[in-house]
Amino acid sequence: MTTDLTPEDIYRALQENEYAPNGLPRNARAEQLADAAEKTGDPEVLRRALLGLIKAYEYSTERGKMLVPFARLLQEWDRDSTAFGSGDAHTFHWVFKWASSGMLTLPEMPLATMEQWLAEMETRYRVAGYTERAVRQAEFELADDSGDADRAARAFAAWTAADRDQMANCHACELSDQGGYRMRQGNDEQALEIWEPVLAGRSRCAEEPHRTLAHSLLPLVRTGRPDEARTHHLRGYRMARGNESLLPSIGLHIEFCALTGNEGRGLEILAEHAAHLGSDGNPWARLQFIAGILTLLRRLLTLGLGGQPAAPGDIAGEPRTVRGLHDLLDAEATALAARFDARNGNDTVSTLLAARLSAEPLLDSLPLGIRAPRLAAAGATTTGVTTVATVTTGAAAVARPAPVAAGDLAETVTQLAKEARELRGRGHPRATSVWDRIEALTGEDATADPLLAAELLEHRALRAGHAGQDAARPLLEETVAAFRTAGEPGRAALNELRVAYAAARTGAPPEEIRSLLATAGASAEALDPADPGRTRRIATVALNRARLGALLRHQENGHDEDPADLSHLDADLAAFLTEFSARAAGEPDADVDDLLAEAETQRAGHAWQTGEGDRAEALFASAARRCVDAGRPWGAAEPLARRASLLMGLGRPEEAEEAARAALEHGAELIEADELGRIRLTLADILFQQYGKEAEAAQYALEAAHWLDEAGESAGAGAYARLLLAQAYEETGRPAEAAEVLESALPDLLAQGEPRAIRAREVLGGILRTLGDPRAAAEQYLLAADIAQSWEDQQPHARFAHLAAECLAGAGLRDEAIDAYRRAVELWQRIGDPLGTARALRSLAWCEAEAEDTDAARELMAEALATLEGDGDELLLERARTWYQTAELLLDSLDSDDSDDSDDSDGPGSGGAAPARHEALGLLDRAATTLRALGVLDEHVRCVVRMAWTEQELGRPEAGAERVRALAEEVGAVDTDEARAMLPGLGRMLARLEG
Repeated sequence: MTTDLTPEDIYRALQENEYAPNGLPRNARAEQLADAAEKTGDPEVLRRALLGLIKAYEYSTERGKMLVPFARLLQEWDRDSTAFGSGDAHTFHWVFKWASSGMLTLPEMPLATMEQWLAEMETRYRVAGYTERAVRQAEFELADDSGDADRAARAFAAWTAADRDQMANCHACELSDQGGYRMRQGNDEQALEIWEPVLAGRSRCAEEPHRTLAHSLLPLVRTGRPDEARTHHLRGYRMARGNESLLPSIGLHIEFCALTGNEGRGLEILAEHAAHLGSDGNPWARLQFIAGILTLLRRLLTLGLGGQPAAPGDIAGEPRTVRGLHDLLDAEATALAARFDARNGNDTVSTLLAARLSAEPLLDSLPLGIRAPRLAAAGATTTGVTTVATVTTGAAAVARPAPVAAGDLAETVTQLAKEARELRGRGHPRATSVWDRIEALTGEDATADPLLAAELLEHRALRAGHAGQDAARPLLEETVAAFRTAGEPGRAALNELRVAYAAARTGAPPEEIRSLLATAGASAEALDPADPGRTRRIATVALNRARLGALLRHQENGHDEDPADLSHLDADLAAFLTEFSARAAGEPDADVDDLLAEAETQRAGHAWQTGEGDRAEALFASAARRCVDAGRPWGAAEPLARRASLLMGLGRPEEAEEAARAALEHGAELIEADELGRIRLTLADILFQQYGKEAEAAQYALEAAHWLDEAGESAGAGAYARLLLAQAYEETGRPAEAAEVLESALPDLLAQGEPRAIRAREVLGGILRTLGDPRAAAEQYLLAADIAQSWEDQQPHARFAHLAAECLAGAGLRDEAIDAYRRAVELWQRIGDPLGTARALRSLAWCEAEAEDTDAARELMAEALATLEGDGDELLLERARTWYQTAELLLDSLDSDDSDDSDDSDGPGSGGAAPARHEALGLLDRAATTLRALGVLDEHVRCVVRMAWTEQELGRPEAGAERVRALAEEVGAVDTDEARAMLPGLGRMLARLEG
């Protein structure tokens, strides 16, 4: 395939392969080129090809293979070192380090051989005049990897004490390795301190901070900095994903997920890199990679998930369950560690592997903000994607109860039942968790206590109703009978009302529901007047009869729209409030304040829906006060949160934030995941809409996403929480995290309707653009444009086409950018937007100029100018910008033509570029005058500066200097930081013009 390649062909192919993705295809191409170079008989071509092959191996899983081409390169050096230019000589000594470290990854490489190479490296570096820093680092790596702790400590000290020179590894790589050594010694704090310049981005290279971000994950968790660990995972995994030379880092990300309650995320990462499980490669890197995977698989086995698929598709030749893949990789890791131990003459590697695999989880759950698969609990049957339930931490965490001895069971249940009844009587949300505990202790066995048996039946019925199960109604009917048997007519009446609700949910006819409501009402009225709960039971039936009335009327009207339903319901609720507020005033123990609050909350919702914002706000506020005054602050959370959203819509952000924070505070004792999530989402939304509060918005959006995931709402409100989180991350300078979060939620957001889908794609496009990936950004904008093209309002369609064109141009896809700009021009013209049209035409002009069609570019600039005819500052500003850019286009075309400056003078006989420069000067003068009049200082300054240089190019530096002096005086009179920052640059320019 390569036998007929000329040296020029090989050089060109080597250049292309230099920028190919790391991995086996790049290696194979480098091998072919090295063979072809050998056949040319040209030593220089061979050297370049060997260096290309060594570099390809270094950044792949085949590092150990570089020893053969390096030995061949060494022969060339020893044959004639003077043939190596200064650059090749430097590279030759540099890759000596790669060869030395590459040997460490091969268990078949004897220690004696590596010692010989180390001595050879030391000799050659000394001869070349390099310090011992790189040699001592190589010695440290050999000692550390082979388990010689004393020698490693001595070499480490010598390495870090030696002077840095041209052969020292890059600062970022050195810090990464130094911190790793301290971490392995058990000093996480010192490791993180050493890594700080890399983690902060002040020191970087091709594989840093990628590796250090991965290494920092568990130390950050162990030192109590989980938020930073989350950030490093999202940012670092995006950098390492799919990079073959960084598989050990991928293993660390998987291990981090396994030890922080993110097993589903760990499996997702494993699935993305499953292709590497069946391949050979660098033994040391493979051991690190599969050790991280084994940590995850062992965790899944502990959770009882051994029978579930480990990843989609075939792994190592066949589909594998968690148990099957664990056993396969465990055997391989054990064998690999044994081979390294045999080489080293100790059990260092096996001991480190065992310690890594025996690690216990560091956190029950660390929310990452991304949408990840949830694994089904052991024994559960699921369809589609396998998911797992996680144990949560934070406000809603419930301590794991200690086991109860058989002899103490009855007493414990009695105590818990007493607590549960007291909590239920206060309407406390924690009552549910106590009933869960009682149910877990008693199991399915019938209790001898009829009342407790009825209560547990009620608990199961309510759980079924909450889950929307059809079994709820028969269970509730059993509950009614059980309470009557237990002598609790009040609770029987309450559950009769619940039967009516269950019937409504399952589509029972209106007459049946009315009959059930009547039965519940009669039972409540029949309660003993001395019963303190009688009024509350009557009120509960009355409130729910009012609520169900609108539904029943809707059904009876054949489901036709009936705007009167809302007014009827509001009137019914108003009557309820009047009646029972009066009864509560006459019966201090009536305990109906929370029911009155519910009625007010519903009335507020109806008022909001019908545009009565002020009335809605007052009703929400009243409902919240009732709950707090009644000693049920958790009940105030919902009306406060809804009031907050309403206030934001009314343009009162400070009050909205205050209400949202109050909702969060009053909801501290809530335990339902959906409530916890929605309150936090409300606060996050309000904070994000206020400048400067995006970081706090991100915190609450993250918490909201976590709780909404727990509530099973990942695809709904959880997806919106992630959209908000991504936007907050972007606004606070965390684009990599923003991209990870939003990409994970994108499929859900696309299913939430066109407006939400467009918003998601627009946000993602902006994030990708910030990350320097204009091609991917353009794809998002084009997809958004495709959605918007059918809308009546075509402005979004035009805007997204324009954004896509900008990104395509930024990606160097000129032809595609021209097509997109033309589409944008047509759309802006269709909707009659002169500003958008002119901007698109100017950009299109620059694309044509890049294609060296200056005439077409000038015509487009003229068309843009014609579009901007009319009055108004906006049109005038864009005209100035068009004059300025037309001048720039003219001057740039002269530069690209390499015009002879001797022909540019303004003297007698001058020609060439001078007329074009004079034309540009006139355009710049018009632009500068207009920009100064409009007060656009920065653009005015750029115009005048360009005019000054053009004066110099015309052979009139004194005229240019005069323009700059006048400009400096003008800018100096402006008392702003922007103006003051411009003055030093103008001074330097003036000095050059006068010099």
